[in-house]
Amino acid sequence: MDPDALRAEVDEWVRDGIVTEEQAEAILERYETDDPGRSRAVVALSAVGAALVFVGITWFLATNWEDLSTAAQVVVLLAGPGLAYLGGASAYRRSLPRAGLVLSVLGAVLAGPSLFLLADLASTSIEEVWLLLAWTAVALPTGHVLDSRAGTGFGLLVLGGLVLELAGPGDPTAPLALLGIGLFGLAGTRSERVGWAYRTVGTAFALAGLLVVTTLDGSFDRFDLDLSATLGVLALGAAAAVGWFGVRRDRAGLLWAATAFGATALGTGTALAAPGTVPNAVAVVLVHVATLASVVATGYYGYRTGSRHFVDIAAVAALAQTLSFVAATVVDALSGAIALVVAGTILIVAGVALERGRRSVLARVER
Repeated sequence: MDPDALRAEVDEWVRDGIVTEEQAEAILERYETDDPGRSRAVVALSAVGAALVFVGITWFLATNWEDLSTAAQVVVLLAGPGLAYLGGASAYRRSLPRAGLVLSVLGAVLAGPSLFLLADLASTSIEEVWLLLAWTAVALPTGHVLDSRAGTGFGLLVLGGLVLELAGPGDPTAPLALLGIGLFGLAGTRSERVGWAYRTVGTAFALAGLLVVTTLDGSFDRFDLDLSATLGVLALGAAAAVGWFGVRRDRAGLLWAATAFGATALGTGTALAAPGTVPNAVAVVLVHVATLASVVATGYYGYRTGSRHFVDIAAVAALAQTLSFVAATVVDALSGAIALVVAGTILIVAGVALERGRRSVLARVER
């Protein structure tokens, strides 16, 4: 069976709602090779090999860098990502797509450090934003071309670094959350695997930005939002994502995007207003309510789309928020051993409740 034809067909089944993303992945794993076990072994060995190469190169540079001539340093920096990409292309030509994927992603990972070190060797005054832009221009297209979740996810992480650099010196939580909403909206315009990476990273960015704000108990005065052009573009992009889901009549996507957008606005506005206009206790409650709404919307999205992946993300985010809430309330109100006992008990109970809720939702998803 032709793997490319099968992948295209399965992607169409997902778009038509015939199978879920998880079921599609199981089908591909079953039929992509004659021996699924061997396929997974190739991925594992290739990943471990790539990791060893990365660690070895890093170790070499850390211990011998100053002993190399400038010309040798340039050669090493160019050879690292270059050889990784060449190895990936060679593996693809030899019908070893998984090994080729791992080597190509390794090339994208090595490209960034090479760019920064080459700029340092040249003693140029290139700003970090341009180097991050160049790294993004290498890493993100790599993931798209390979139709890879991991490659695209890594490229989006680099893009996140670029956006935060452009957003200015203010608190990064709002730009990160708005970027996440925009990426979530863009997922529908990409292939299924690349779109999966956009939705996952977008959700992680949005929830991470909101969760960080919940840790500001008593420190809201340190929250500062830089009203830059980048922030305005990100806000417009997030609003466009909400509108896009509305036009497509995607209720689950619309609910998630609208909730995350509203939660970001509420959390940011509350953090800016506290502690002068809004009392600290009220601010803590408001930012937690906003964050909880997004966590619930994430779980609901996973339920409605039949994706246990997003149910798991919601469970992890809920546990992180519980930890933040306990730290802001119980730990502050009590002290010493009593605080630890009470906090630990609450976390255990919350963890059990979340796991039971997760299993209940997943049981309904899998029916």
